[in-house]
Amino acid sequence: MLLEDDPHDVELCKRRLTSEGDYTLNNVGDAEQFKREVQSKNYDVILGNYKLRNWTGLEAIRWLRESGFTIPFILVTGNLGEELAMECIKEGATDYVPKERLDHLPFAIERAIHEAKLRQERDQAEHELRESEHEYASIVYGAPCGICLVNYAGRILMANPAFIKILGYGSEAEVLKLKPVRDIFLNAETEHEIVAKMDKKALISCLETTWRRKDGSTIIVRLDGRRFGTEAGGTPMYEIFVQDVTEQRVLERQFQQAQKMEAIGRLAGGVAHDFNNLLMIIRGCANLLEDHKAEPARIGGYIKQINDATSIAASVVQQLMAFSRKETPEKTLVDCNAVLRDLRKMLPRLLGEDIHIVFHPGQAVRPISADRSQIEQIILNLAVNARDAMPNGGRLVLETENVLLNTLQIEPGGMELPPGPYVMLSIADNGTGMSAEIQSHIFEPFFTTKERGKGTGLGLATVYGIVKDSGGFISVNSDVGQGTTFRIYFPVTITTKEAGQPVQPAELAEGGSETILLVEDEAALREITCEYLQSRGYNVLIASSSLHALEICRAHEQPIDILLTDIIMPGIPGPELVKSALGMRPGMRVIYVSGHAERKIENAALEFDAVFLHKPYSFADLGHKIREAALASKSTVNR
Repeated sequence: MLLEDDPHDVELCKRRLTSEGDYTLNNVGDAEQFKREVQSKNYDVILGNYKLRNWTGLEAIRWLRESGFTIPFILVTGNLGEELAMECIKEGATDYVPKERLDHLPFAIERAIHEAKLRQERDQAEHELRESEHEYASIVYGAPCGICLVNYAGRILMANPAFIKILGYGSEAEVLKLKPVRDIFLNAETEHEIVAKMDKKALISCLETTWRRKDGSTIIVRLDGRRFGTEAGGTPMYEIFVQDVTEQRVLERQFQQAQKMEAIGRLAGGVAHDFNNLLMIIRGCANLLEDHKAEPARIGGYIKQINDATSIAASVVQQLMAFSRKETPEKTLVDCNAVLRDLRKMLPRLLGEDIHIVFHPGQAVRPISADRSQIEQIILNLAVNARDAMPNGGRLVLETENVLLNTLQIEPGGMELPPGPYVMLSIADNGTGMSAEIQSHIFEPFFTTKERGKGTGLGLATVYGIVKDSGGFISVNSDVGQGTTFRIYFPVTITTKEAGQPVQPAELAEGGSETILLVEDEAALREITCEYLQSRGYNVLIASSSLHALEICRAHEQPIDILLTDIIMPGIPGPELVKSALGMRPGMRVIYVSGHAERKIENAALEFDAVFLHKPYSFADLGHKIREAALASKSTVNR
């Protein structure tokens, strides 16, 4: 479009452009026609004179830009002067070509069109970028999982609503004031380990840890994240994705406990059979003692059989109680051979007599960091699955071995493990086996090949979760009709041992003259324990309840050297009794006894530096514990 009201100048512009290229030129001479043309047609460029009869080029430029049009506008006019030309450029003119230099006009037009095209492409790119940023923000801030951005100094730079909700805060501003290592992670070392892993590998996946919420409660979270550098190449940043898995872990523990109790139910029949046999031995020997009380040679044999039977019964009870306990997983150093040894008598009762169980414990198997009850859970689940795969009986082989894995062994097998030392636990059967298709799904939750009502499909998923949580790897090798072998690799825990020869314990005397306060609510046990202690020379004070024991502590005029009490007592529990008794007699030593296997009961002994003894115990064990407590008391006095 040419905005010009002088026909002579219009003709000059047409001739100049026609001679230089293929242009289509429309001429308008007043403001109204100009506005109609701009609004009705798409022009690539506008050429306009500054001096018009009833209008100016500057007014045309202002209207054009205020109306939102971005068409290039080139002033083609006489000499304007520098100030007026600059004002036109500021108001939105693209260029200025004097009429006496019309030979420059084609070049100015091409440049204006090219620049307009570049500007349009830039505007489109900026628009798309804004749209992309809006979509990204919508995804991040609408995501169901928590997302946060943390800088290298450990400061949170961004947190989405899900992240804020997980931590129990009310706004992003509150969260941005937090320092994760101090305010979020329950264990600062865990935060340092996660950062170190991302610095090394750039990515982390499915790491679980414990976080602290605003109200002080704790949650279990699963973290995925990545490290990336800034655009300027400065210090790294960390993008973290968070999922609250507290409820999931609670349900898993409940399921594991339910599986244990189901196994306990299956064991009940076999245990009852064994206990009936043991009771028959004890009762039979007691009857024979009555019949042959005058024959010392026979009496010794009967007593030995009674002691052996009670030892076996005590072992079975301790295994059952330890196996059925319900506790939060607690990682300790675990000897896999010891676990197999303790399950050796339990598994035959669980699996049945038609399953031949073979144990091959490795030599000097190294310790692993795991929860013992969870290792038992793994063996139980895999053994029960093996039994189900051998409906007509078969052979089950449990094996442990120290192995050293290198890259050549790990990568071809698809193991997600770093090279190094591991303990391999293998459980193999000669049952029906599995196809490759089934093997690809066995660790998925709720996947089962058993008929309805026979399985939940969570057993192997639970095994997989425990193994992963222990930093290990599980593989399966199976063929239809050829049996199945599961191999589990646990990372070895490196331990340090102090140099030097072990200190040999001092010989303990058989008896003593100390005063012992015996607290036991079972009358028969109280009576025989008192008789044993008196036979060893001790002065024994007897209490049938905690309340009675406290009365003795208050009234007895002589020192009381040792308090011997059950932890579980009617009325006042053992720990409360001990606390009150030591308040009256602070120098008294404490021996706890209990038939329960929960860790919290054993830990109660640690509070007052007490000695702990499991029921059922032998009187010989009790005698050693009393001398141990008595000697410790004397050493304390001497210090």
